[in-house]
Amino acid sequence: MALNTNLLGPKADDEREEFAIEGLVFEVQCALQAALDESKVSHKELAKRLKMTPARVSQIFSSKGANLTLKTIARIQHAIGEEFELRRKSDRNEIEKQRYALSIFNSASKGGNFWRETTANKDYNIRAKLAA
Repeated sequence: MALNTNLLGPKADDEREEFAIEGLVFEVQCALQAALDESKVSHKELAKRLKMTPARVSQIFSSKGANLTLKTIARIQHAIGEEFELRRKSDRNEIEKQRYALSIFNSASKGGNFWRETTANKDYNIRAKLAA
């Protein structure tokens, strides 16, 4: 029985590079498709707006992953009235942490209960009372 090496991930540097390329192409295609779905724009309508053939738009979203240039991505986002940002994952994680902190601050400033009752919080409250 042969193992499917695709399931185990890339091994050699060349494979890692190809894996990274395919991953980014897939992420971009998914983001574009999600934006199309939200804006209720069909591939046929997108082709019309971009003055492309429907076949070309199909290629862009196919599993073969046509070579998407930044210009093509920019044209698509403009055609559907969307804006995208390109960020590193580590930056995205940092932004999520900042959004979370801001949501706690906003909740506190509106009088909300942002202090979640967890075992760690209860232990902290007990130690604080004993120390006082």
